Amino acid sequence: MRASRGYVYYLKTSGICVVVLGGCWFLYQLRQISRIIRSTYDTSVLSLEQARAQYIYVDDPQFKDIFMFRKDEDLHGPASEKPRSLSDTLARWWKEKNHKLAYKLLYMAQHGDRNERYKAVTELGALLHLKDWQYRHLAQMMDAKTAAALARMPNINSQFFLQPPYYHVQYNLNDVVEKVHSLLLSLNALCGNTHLCLTQFLSKMFKDSHRYLVEWFDHDLASVGLSMETTTVRDDDVLKSCIRAICHHSSVEQYSKHLIDAGALPILTAIQKRCSDDVEMCILLARILSNMCLHSEYLEAIYESGWIGILSRWSHSDDIRLSAQAISALMNLDRDGNEKAKYAQSVYLLYPLHRVHAATKMDVVFLHGLLGGVFVTWRQRDVATSALGVVDDNTAVETTDYLSTMADDDRPQEFFKDLARDLYLREWRKTGQDFEVVLDDCPQNTNALACGPYFCRGDDACMKNDPDSKTLCWPKDWLPVDIPSLRIIGVNYGTSLSMWTPFCPIESMKSTIKERSEEFVTKLTTANVGQRPLIWVAHSMGGLLIKKMLVEEWKTGDKHGICKNTKAILFYATPHRGSHVAALKQATQMLLWPTVEVQELREESPQLLRLHEEFLEMLNEYRIEIVSFAEAKPTLVTALKFPFQFVSLNSADPGVGEFFEIPQDHLSICKPASRQSFLYQKLLSVLRHHVNTQEDTTVLSIRNLLSMLSKLF
Repeated sequence: MRASRGYVYYLKTSGICVVVLGGCWFLYQLRQISRIIRSTYDTSVLSLEQARAQYIYVDDPQFKDIFMFRKDEDLHGPASEKPRSLSDTLARWWKEKNHKLAYKLLYMAQHGDRNERYKAVTELGALLHLKDWQYRHLAQMMDAKTAAALARMPNINSQFFLQPPYYHVQYNLNDVVEKVHSLLLSLNALCGNTHLCLTQFLSKMFKDSHRYLVEWFDHDLASVGLSMETTTVRDDDVLKSCIRAICHHSSVEQYSKHLIDAGALPILTAIQKRCSDDVEMCILLARILSNMCLHSEYLEAIYESGWIGILSRWSHSDDIRLSAQAISALMNLDRDGNEKAKYAQSVYLLYPLHRVHAATKMDVVFLHGLLGGVFVTWRQRDVATSALGVVDDNTAVETTDYLSTMADDDRPQEFFKDLARDLYLREWRKTGQDFEVVLDDCPQNTNALACGPYFCRGDDACMKNDPDSKTLCWPKDWLPVDIPSLRIIGVNYGTSLSMWTPFCPIESMKSTIKERSEEFVTKLTTANVGQRPLIWVAHSMGGLLIKKMLVEEWKTGDKHGICKNTKAILFYATPHRGSHVAALKQATQMLLWPTVEVQELREESPQLLRLHEEFLEMLNEYRIEIVSFAEAKPTLVTALKFPFQFVSLNSADPGVGEFFEIPQDHLSICKPASRQSFLYQKLLSVLRHHVNTQEDTTVLSIRNLLSMLSKLF
């Protein structure tokens, strides 16, 4: 029995081994047969009826290009795994991780909550070393909201955005003009012929509906030796005039909705492709898109037309007129990153230009004066010499002497120039602590309340100004460097001196100071102005508009919080009691026909005197710091260089706060020549004072809260 049991045990063990080994051999043979079949026949022909993808991506970083092979026989055989070094393995692992991370971030940006979306977009925009096909794949998977958020990231890769549909199609100029003409007719019909400017433009520019037919007959007559005098305008001039008409029509907010309904987006895309090198045309197109982007419900249509990528590219343009329009458009489309603010027409966000993580502590709003503009009034003043000219000359001499001692060295001269510059800067930092520099544009007279700063330390940040770099908007370029926690807004509006100038009947209804102030309050409150500490900066008539806004808000109970949050106002040559320039005789008024703006600026105008009295009453209730700069030099006007002082010292003095008489004329008093100017440093000191006060108040409130909690618990 024992021997039989041993035989049975050995038999069972042998059978199990045979079965296991046979099964493994059978599976191995099946695998080999399957590999042979797959290498012989293309099994993808079995799914021909399934939908084919437009693009096929190989999700394997080992293939640099799926169409390149080392040998021809590799096309007919299975791809063999080549031995890899440790560096290749690490590089492959990093690329695969980067690739998978991009898709995870995209999913989080599309499906996460607000904070998750914000962080995911920031990380996705910062990803580097992605392949071109990976960018293209992410762009195809992206939705409109994520694309608008990515477009506001600094240094974003343009491959995140798809090209507009049918961007490859070429249109000739006549076809584009005909499409624009049809668009204008549709816009005129959608508004019910209520915009007289558009109606008059169509009747004047396209009064001959058979213009192209006449040109065709003229061409035939010329071919047989006959010709007719033509009065037609060139098509490129007609196209630019039509774009100006569309831009003017879209400036009316209720009419800007009609452009998308009329199918304007693909037409504007074709124009952009044709006129991509024309900066003025691109500025007009950007202004049209900025007006359309006020209606965020059309985000999908704007995204599908490919304009998000174009606006992102324009937002990094060197031309500030183009970049400002594109930034405003993207800001209105990016609802997650703009704190639900809405930047209406003529309200420009000067800083921050892109998405930032730092909290905004204060708003600074700039308003220009009569015949001014955001990018005209607040530009840097041109000067013949700089305050650092002597220092630069010494630098050149020292650098030359140092280079002469190293003439026998084999290293390149650029190395010694950089070395000499570094040595000079090191010595300059040591020496700069021992002296102070008197600021440019220092006042020649002040009142008893006026205080500095009048000097700048030699090692101060303002002394590092580059004399070769010029700015077209110093609030945009200088203030963020010194105080990054600001939101800077510029308000633009059109003015005229004479009623003889053509004007739009719709816009002429808002020309008085009261009407303009009501319009600005509406636009600024939609941009969340009044929800945090606020400082106003105004030149000339812009100061009167600020006073009118604050007084009207004060009368209505300050429902928007503008008066309560206003911490300071800086007036640059504001005519509080009017200007004698506007005091015209009756015969002169009949000849010049001055506008309402000019008439309201008359010296000792009852309206201005009443406004100033109400403004002083408001200051008794709200503690607002007032700083005023007056022009002490006459302005040279006309070609004869006739000297004329636009705002007298008495009119520029509000009788409250600090008052400075600056040795500059009316046009240059708001244009500091450099960061060492008193006009800029005084504004900077006011901003720093209130920003630091706000920080101290926040810290004190947190300490009080913690002390209360400690007592309770």
